[in-house]
Amino acid sequence: MKISLAPLQGYTDWVFRQAYEKCIGGVDEFYTPFLVLQNSGEIRTSHKREVEPFLERNNRLVPQFLSGSVEEFQFFETYLSDLGYEKMNWNLGCPFPMVTGKKKGSGLLPYPEKIKDILERGYSGKIDLSIKMRLGLEDKSEILSVLDVMKNFNIDEIIVHPRIGKQMYKGSADRDYFQQIQEGFNKTIGFNGDIETLDDFESLSAQLPNLNHVMIGRGVLKDYWLPAKIKGIEIPSADIRKKALRKMYDEIFSTYTSFLSGDTQILQKMKPFWEYFSSHFENERKVYKGIKKSGGLKKYHEAVLFAFQQNVKE
Repeated sequence: MKISLAPLQGYTDWVFRQAYEKCIGGVDEFYTPFLVLQNSGEIRTSHKREVEPFLERNNRLVPQFLSGSVEEFQFFETYLSDLGYEKMNWNLGCPFPMVTGKKKGSGLLPYPEKIKDILERGYSGKIDLSIKMRLGLEDKSEILSVLDVMKNFNIDEIIVHPRIGKQMYKGSADRDYFQQIQEGFNKTIGFNGDIETLDDFESLSAQLPNLNHVMIGRGVLKDYWLPAKIKGIEIPSADIRKKALRKMYDEIFSTYTSFLSGDTQILQKMKPFWEYFSSHFENERKVYKGIKKSGGLKKYHEAVLFAFQQNVKE
């Protein structure tokens, strides 16, 4: 079973990915939060950091991008190919209105002919292409026309989050509809959505025995050892896991402070990190409340000290 880390904007950036790989491990592929082309035709410096650090540029990192036109698609294929990447991922799943309103992300799914045109004229095959998508924007049947287009192109893999864009993250991922798609399509399809525990994975695997790729986001952020549990790898003792958490935290804090300046910038980065990181500790709510309330680095460090005085969850 291949396990990939889903991109979560603001959480799974290059700092997190490098620290996780170094201190925990268990993920087979990492996907970047999506890159976007600005009106100026440039990529933001913060987005360039996601794909340009030399140490992370390997065949396990898959850059993801948003594109709603042939020209944008061509730009990203050339840009990522020139950087030496072997794979790229086109995001047709983002459900946020500011994206879908521009006919990007899941906002492009009602327009299969436009997707066909972008692939025909924009994709040259310099680099392997995978696609992450939803069932549709407003109706789950939209995916059928899109898949009908995609079967004629050399697409390495399709990863489906079985919700429609209008749902955002409400309701449940539609496993039954995913199963229908999987059984009727001749390319590999990965599953993304609602895998937060080992029980979730085992239930999914029982329903979809031919599944060979799961993409997990929040489940990994809440339990760094979830990939190991899925793979049947023995989980370290509580003491060793606590040391690994401390090592990972120190790595992330050190990296951010190497290029951010001032209490405000550092805390703006570190506080959101604890939204999920705190779930590894007993007294989770108290831990996270202390982090959120800290008004400066001194108070923040006191809250971090309190967190690591707690036991880690079993």
